[in-house]
Amino acid sequence: MRNVKNLSLCVLMLALVGTAAGTTLSVPSGAYLTIQDAIDAAVTGDEIEVAAGTYNEAINFKGKAIRLYSADGRDATTIDATGLNASVVTCNNDEGATTIMEGFTITGGNSGVRGGGMYNFNSSPTVTNCIFSSNTSIGGGGGMSNYGTNPTNPTNPTVTNCNFIENTAGDGGGMMNVNSSPTVTNCNFIENTGYTGGGMNNYGSNSIVTNCTFISNGAGRGAGMMNIRDSSPTVTNCNFSKNSTIYTGGGMSNEENCNPIVTNCTFSGNTATGYQETPGAGGGMCNGGSNPTVTNCILWNDTPNEIYNYDITPTVTYSDVQQGYAGTGNIDFDPLFADDDGRLLAASPCIDAGNNADVPSGVTTDLDGNPRIQGLCVDMGAFEAPPVTPEAMLAQLKAYILQQVALGNIDVDLEGGLLDKVDAASETLASGNPNNAKPAMNNMEALINQVEAQTDKKIEADAAAAIIERANAIIAALGG
Repeated sequence: MRNVKNLSLCVLMLALVGTAAGTTLSVPSGAYLTIQDAIDAAVTGDEIEVAAGTYNEAINFKGKAIRLYSADGRDATTIDATGLNASVVTCNNDEGATTIMEGFTITGGNSGVRGGGMYNFNSSPTVTNCIFSSNTSIGGGGGMSNYGTNPTNPTNPTVTNCNFIENTAGDGGGMMNVNSSPTVTNCNFIENTGYTGGGMNNYGSNSIVTNCTFISNGAGRGAGMMNIRDSSPTVTNCNFSKNSTIYTGGGMSNEENCNPIVTNCTFSGNTATGYQETPGAGGGMCNGGSNPTVTNCILWNDTPNEIYNYDITPTVTYSDVQQGYAGTGNIDFDPLFADDDGRLLAASPCIDAGNNADVPSGVTTDLDGNPRIQGLCVDMGAFEAPPVTPEAMLAQLKAYILQQVALGNIDVDLEGGLLDKVDAASETLASGNPNNAKPAMNNMEALINQVEAQTDKKIEADAAAAIIERANAIIAALGG
């Protein structure tokens, strides 16, 4: 009798587990011809699988903790709200992280208020592997609007592996965040437009933006990203290129008490026309009444300038800024881009030139997904250069010495002696002799001895330490 009771209890428990796991509803099917039909029928824990095709509808998750996903991926499955004059997707009933949308192209949205592609109001859904394309919003957030009513308790959607392409809005062409601090990772914002924030308008938002690209977006202000009114996003491993603004902040604009932390980002090829009184205000970045912290970044070839400040002096360190910028570890040398995206050639002065301590905790890869620190120090910019040969490391050391001489951190009368040792090691390695490693290491040891003898005399301490670190790295690469 006891065994029968135990068996019955086990059967009951298994039944309860099966119920908790939810069921899978299929679209289209006899019962669910539309996605909204399936959402209406779903309960907590259910999943909705959508077959490939185009669905002309606007959907609302209605506060349900369910997973909506496509069977064949975003390229084959489209939710198109053309002609419906509505947001394509709406979450406005306190949806949380367990409300999931995965694998769709979202298009044809047309909202008179916010969120042409997706409107999240006081909701924090999870959105992954989606494309938001050709959506429009008069108010804000052509691709997506994340809107919270309480600035001290913002909503926090999670958006991963998504593309925002050719969306249009009054503000935030690609994405607008108001009192909402989403985590946005591995996303691309391309050719979106808005009066402010062509790619993204953070308003009272502390968004976390990692491994994202902002390319060819357009706006009146802040073409790549606009941060306004107490917004302090954390922006890491991002590439801002070819964005164009009529007024200020081609790559990024920070206004009215915004203090973003911008680390390992690349700004290149961005343009700003400027107001009449401030022509060309910040092709790369414009800061007004805001104090961003910019570290390990590259700002190069932005028009007509890299950083424009008014009423503020931001903190910029360990960055390569064209035309120079005061700050610890900053340089002003051609970064030697390998391509239009900002990857680095082996001889780039930005390799091993950043500050490891400023890499945010938990960030272990670059924009390409490669290990974030591959040499002695983190590289400047969004991309970490791959490991290089001792020969390439010697070329980088030579370039660094020349830079420091030009900056006045090494007396020019030491230049010849230092470079002779580097050249001798390079020539030894180039000879092809199988026993060339030892003499090359000896050249590096001699270089270290000379630098140590001149530290705080004819060589500034920071430059001396960097040369010694690089020379020791070469010795290690040679097997010493």
